[in-house]
Amino acid sequence: MSNLFKINDVTFDVGVINITRKPTIDRTKLGVTLDGVKHYKTNGTYYDYEITINTRHMNVTDYDKLYEILTAPVDYYMVTVPYGQSTKTIKAIVSAGNDSIIQNFSTLKKWGSLKIMIEALEPERVGV
Repeated sequence: MSNLFKINDVTFDVGVINITRKPTIDRTKLGVTLDGVKHYKTNGTYYDYEITINTRHMNVTDYDKLYEILTAPVDYYMVTVPYGQSTKTIKAIVSAGNDSIIQNFSTLKKWGSLKIMIEALEPERVGV
């Protein structure tokens, strides 16, 4: 499947092999009352993603640029991710998971199947 991947206002036309979305509902335990009931305050829902990018049709210059952005020592990224039938832009940290070299010539090195993990830093939905 072809997809546009956007990070820090830079868009890449990449093939996406797999996208996995993981919701995490953050709760603070308030304690247990005498009747044995546990009480929590629900803080919000965070959406984390794991994306595997097919780089086979990406030119090497664009791939190198994407990799440099993903591995930059920054506090956070703004990443546009799929959500429902649309997309949303989230503040997140990004871990460049791994990639592997698929062509290794003296004048060209092509890397493939980059897997990245995206962890939301702010809840998308806030508890009531």
